Amino acid sequence: MEIIRVEKVGKVYKDHGVPVNALRGIDLTVEKGEFTVIAGPSGSGKTTLLNIIGSLDVPTDGHVFLEGENLTNKKKSELSAIRLKKIGFVFQAYNLIPVLTAIENIEFAMLLLGVPDKERVKRAMRAMEELEIAGLAHKMPNQMSGGQQQRVAVARAIVNDPLLVLADEPTANLDSKTALSLLDLMQRMNEEKNITFVFSSHDRKVMDRAKRLLILKDGEIAEEEKR
Repeated sequence: MEIIRVEKVGKVYKDHGVPVNALRGIDLTVEKGEFTVIAGPSGSGKTTLLNIIGSLDVPTDGHVFLEGENLTNKKKSELSAIRLKKIGFVFQAYNLIPVLTAIENIEFAMLLLGVPDKERVKRAMRAMEELEIAGLAHKMPNQMSGGQQQRVAVARAIVNDPLLVLADEPTANLDSKTALSLLDLMQRMNEEKNITFVFSSHDRKVMDRAKRLLILKDGEIAEEEKR
C-alpha cells in the first residue's frame, strides 16, 4: 500500500539573493511498513526532503501525495490538520513543550483532535508502557535525560496511530548506548505494529538498521539500497 509519493520535487532557497537548489527532481514512493533512511552529508537535502514529505515545507516544483491525495496546493490550515491526524514527528531536539509533563506532552495532539479526557490518558499511558517510560508520566522535560525525552517524543509521535512517522536525526543528541536502545525500540514497533518510519540521518547506527537506504548527494538521489 502506497503512503507517500514524491514526483519531480525540487526546492530552491535564496541565500543572500542567490538561488540554491536544495532538491532537484526527486522521485520517491514510500510503502506501508517501510523502515527507510534518507542519508547523506550535511547540505545534501535530506532534512529538506523529510520536511516536504511531512508538509512542514512546500516544494518549489513537483508534487507530494499522501494516500493519493495531492498535498502541494493545499492551504496551511488543511496541511496542519493532515499532519495532526496522519503524521507523527520525532525531531533531533525532541521539541517537547517545557511547561508540560511527559504524559501531557503525549496527550497534546489528542487534545487538539478533541479526544475525551479518559481516552487521552488511556492511550498516552499505553504508549508510555510500550516504550517503557510509564514512570516518567509526571516528570517535566528538564527532569529527564536526553534518551528519556526522545522516548517521550516517540510516544507522542505514535499515540494517534499515524500513517507515517518521520524522524529527523533522532539519535544526533544521544550517546551510542541510548541511541541503539531507541533504534531497537523503533525497529520493534516497525516489525510488530507495521508502523512506517522514514528517517533523515547521517548516523551509521541508523543507516545500518534501514530496510531501504537512500543516499542523497547535492539534492539528488545518488544511490538506493533495499535489504
